[in-house]
Amino acid sequence: MKTQIISQEKNPFLNREEIVLGITSEITPNVDSIKEAIGKDKDLIVVKRVNSNFGRQTFTANIFVYDSKESKDKVETIPQKVRIKMAKDKKEAEEVAKKEAEAKAAEDAANETKVEEVKDGD
Repeated sequence: MKTQIISQEKNPFLNREEIVLGITSEITPNVDSIKEAIGKDKDLIVVKRVNSNFGRQTFTANIFVYDSKESKDKVETIPQKVRIKMAKDKKEAEEVAKKEAEAKAAEDAANETKVEEVKDGD
């Protein structure tokens, strides 16, 4: 995979670098390989779009490289589909934890009654 920077601009208002990267590759590059090609902290890189040219082995990628994690979190939003899935997962985890807590409480109550029966038997 060969990469070439087509344009690179600094956006001081959003604390990021906006890069358009030209890629020549046999296969369509994935997001992880593009992040490795940039050579900066992977947590601060957002690959917005990878465009392909039909019938050619050239691609262009629009990439944002943020200065800090805080500025990335402030600007980038989580898609609605992902937010809904995260909410469902959180709700399911809470239900599982609640059931486990109820089961443990029932088990503890059963153990206490056994201890009381043993004491009464003495």
